[in-house]
Amino acid sequence: MRGAVMKHYLRGLMLMLGAMLLGTLPASAFRLIPIEMEFEPTGRGATQIFRVENDTQLPIAIEIHITGRKMGPDGEDLPAEPSDEWVIFPEQLVLEPNQNQSIRVQWTGNPKPDQELAYRLIAEQLDVDIGQAPVEGGKVKLLVQYKASIYVTPPGVKAQINVVSAGPRQLSDGVVMEVKVRNDGTAHKILKDPTLVVEAGGKSVSIPTDRLGGLAGENVLPGVTRSFLLPWPGDLPKGPLNAKLNLP
Repeated sequence: MRGAVMKHYLRGLMLMLGAMLLGTLPASAFRLIPIEMEFEPTGRGATQIFRVENDTQLPIAIEIHITGRKMGPDGEDLPAEPSDEWVIFPEQLVLEPNQNQSIRVQWTGNPKPDQELAYRLIAEQLDVDIGQAPVEGGKVKLLVQYKASIYVTPPGVKAQINVVSAGPRQLSDGVVMEVKVRNDGTAHKILKDPTLVVEAGGKSVSIPTDRLGGLAGENVLPGVTRSFLLPWPGDLPKGPLNAKLNLP
């Protein structure tokens, strides 16, 4: 059972890392700062600045665009369309060795959204021989891709996290506890320092943060239901559970 739970933990970790950075950083790479930013729907807060840095000794070509963001039950990014609600300047650039460049990003979409809106800002490094002859066939190879989390956050939005269901799930090497959590609010929520209280057969168990490794620190967007696999509490009979997630 422990192996199965660890497998799902590692899968979740790989998804999270993949959402931030694809591939192993090659010798010629760059950095995107920051990797999360909030925007206001209107006013000065509708414009924010990112920065890209080239700490290498080679020039790097970079392209930047923004897509919508959809979240699956495991926290993975689902396919989303490019967004035309943003202005990015510059969208394409070449960073010389040890150079950095500010990227101006402006929200031009709905000035009064009903809830927080989530997007991905994607910065891609392209494998081009800058100043040299193009590669055969004109092929361009993607080396590194950063995905920053960006949110358009109107006033008054708030997350509301509820446990939809909790119970046993049979895996190949044992039974684990599956907990489904839904965000019924209007803003995203990071599940920071959670405590999970579960009841079954007249018994109650409180599971602290350090035993919620597959759940603690996870993000839940508005309207999204996340599914988490956790070790079964040894003191409880296996069957349907009543569960409550407490957050500070």
